[in-house]
Amino acid sequence: MREITTDDIYSVLSELLPKQNDYAPCNYKEEKRELIHFGIDTREKFYELIQRHREELLEEDADVLDETEIILLTAEYGKEFMADKIKNNYWYAYPALLRNALHLEFGDKYETYADKRDGIA
Repeated sequence: MREITTDDIYSVLSELLPKQNDYAPCNYKEEKRELIHFGIDTREKFYELIQRHREELLEEDADVLDETEIILLTAEYGKEFMADKIKNNYWYAYPALLRNALHLEFGDKYETYADKRDGIA
C-alpha cells in the first residue's frame, strides 16, 4: 500500500463526514505529518480511524453551545459566519474533526503531541 496523501485525507473526510463541515480551506500537510507520526500512514488506516470514531465526532460536533459561547464565537468570527452553524448546530471543520479523531484514538499521547506542536508544553 502506498503512503497516505493530502488528497486521500480530504477524500476520506468528504466521504465520511457532512459537507457542511467542509468550510475551512486546508492543504492537510500538517495533518498528514500528524497522522503518519501516529502510524496512520495509508488511506485505508485513515478511513478506518474516521469510520471508527465517526458517530462520536458527529455527536460532539452537534453539541449545543451555550449562550456565552455563541456570543464569544459570533464576536470573533462574525454573525454571518456563525449564522448557519447556529441554525444547523454544527461547529467543527474537517481539520478539527480529524484532530478530534486522533484525540479519541490516542488520548493523552495525542494531547501531549498537540501541546508540543502548539508550543504549550
